[in-house]
Amino acid sequence: MRFNVELLLENDIFPKDKNRIILSLMKHNFNSYDKDYFAELYKETPNKIKSFTFALYMGSCKFLREEIVIAEKKIILNFSTYDMKDGIMFYNSFLKNKGLKYPIKNNSIKISKINLNREKTITENEAVYKTLSPISVREHFGDNKKTWYHSLSDAKGQEVFINNLKYQLKDKFGEERILDIEEIEFEVLGNKEVKVKNYGIEVLSNICMLKIKAKPYILDYLYKAGIGSQRSTGFGMVDLV
Repeated sequence: MRFNVELLLENDIFPKDKNRIILSLMKHNFNSYDKDYFAELYKETPNKIKSFTFALYMGSCKFLREEIVIAEKKIILNFSTYDMKDGIMFYNSFLKNKGLKYPIKNNSIKISKINLNREKTITENEAVYKTLSPISVREHFGDNKKTWYHSLSDAKGQEVFINNLKYQLKDKFGEERILDIEEIEFEVLGNKEVKVKNYGIEVLSNICMLKIKAKPYILDYLYKAGIGSQRSTGFGMVDLV
């Protein structure tokens, strides 16, 4: 399920750590609508892998050192999920909070419109994706005490990316689909490295186009759930080319 939500701002200054703010809004909405669902996502299982992602469109904006100037005072939140329950909860929780002001530092957010988008169908064993939000290629070392972020422009980044992708798919589909998962091939058709502020850290990430060869159900999952690390915090949302 895919949605776009029009968010109206009280003024034109928005924090540069934008994904953190939007995720906070989403958590607030989930918790206000269904506390059990919120607990299932964020409390019962630490670091639970989620099947949703999001991307932000801010129109003609200007990035400053710690802030973003959004002249139109409007953000479009694009949300996508593979899980129908997540989609229903997202829609209902945002509908419940529509028109209410959500306060943030020196500003506020108000949900104005919520639209359900038509999804595309994948029937072939190959798909080309373009990023709507940058792809994060994250690698942990030593019980997660050290973290590295990689570029998809180099061999090491591509190695970490495919390992992470297979782990994500095994978590979703289980060991019984291991043969399909191991067959996955990908090619980076173009990439631009960008730095994204995320929870106070400048994260190296990738605005890119990817060609992926896999079974259609796997390609469909990646289209809906997103690709790469940190998807549920606003990375890795893609569209089909």
